Amino acid sequence: MEIRQLRYLLSVVRLGSVHAAAEEHYVTQPAVSIQLRKLETELGERLLERRKGRMVLTETGRAVAEHAEAVVRGLEALENTLAGLRGLKGGRLRVGNIDAASVYVLPVVYRTFRRHYPGVKIEIVVGDTAHLLEALRRGEIELATTTLPVDDPGFATLPIYREEMVLVADPKHVLLKRRRVMLSDVIAAGLITYPPRSVTRGLLERVFLDHGLPLNAIMEIASPEAIKRLTQAGLGVSILPRPVVAAEVRRGTLGLIPLGAVRFQRTLGMVMREGASLSPPARVFLEMVRAKFPAIDQPRGPRRNELSTEGR
Repeated sequence: MEIRQLRYLLSVVRLGSVHAAAEEHYVTQPAVSIQLRKLETELGERLLERRKGRMVLTETGRAVAEHAEAVVRGLEALENTLAGLRGLKGGRLRVGNIDAASVYVLPVVYRTFRRHYPGVKIEIVVGDTAHLLEALRRGEIELATTTLPVDDPGFATLPIYREEMVLVADPKHVLLKRRRVMLSDVIAAGLITYPPRSVTRGLLERVFLDHGLPLNAIMEIASPEAIKRLTQAGLGVSILPRPVVAAEVRRGTLGLIPLGAVRFQRTLGMVMREGASLSPPARVFLEMVRAKFPAIDQPRGPRRNELSTEGR
């Protein structure tokens, strides 16, 4: 049994096909198929079967994949530790970000990390908070930058960035002509916003409920970029982070609508599994984030464990 066979197996399961797994590992499809057949021959059991056009695990395959995951993650941890002892001349930094963190919060930190440690491969998963937390649980990433709060005692958090969220509409929208706009007007105009159960959606709903209004949306989508484009198309109004819409507001392709004393804001933060031991690249990256962003208070909500690099 070889480590590469286990890596191929896990890739096929995650991506759903031998072809996709081969592309991920920069080898040919026959090379992956041959190694998987060798693994099945050695174990004396079929590990994969095709179901509805997708490769899935057999019952035996599930047991093998569970142990293979532990073996591969253990080997990666060893590689990262050795890389750390060699001055971070190699290894991997595996992190996850929501869109905002990738676009305008962390690029400067990535640039600094890359300049100091060019031999470390940076792997970034982009998704919403729920998907990133699940990736943390599975050990696919070590750190995630998400919207806070994260109400799960299994995670430690570090708030790093607070941003204002603003109401925008296409430049010809009727609300831009009013001298005073109320939250009830926002609902009546048709709100395009984040999907239910997302952290940002919960923060917005809290403001509406504080003013005695339910947040009734006409369209729901996870991507802030898509929300912005739909708003520009005149399909409704939206409440988005100011940096997300700043360029469009300057160009006049989106109009900014004041809401008087009503304020929307959210906090982004670094998250890791509570008690987890970070690899040397992840520890250094976290220290760089701490140096770049001053400490800020936790967002409103249950107090969470503080994320620290000490003893990790």
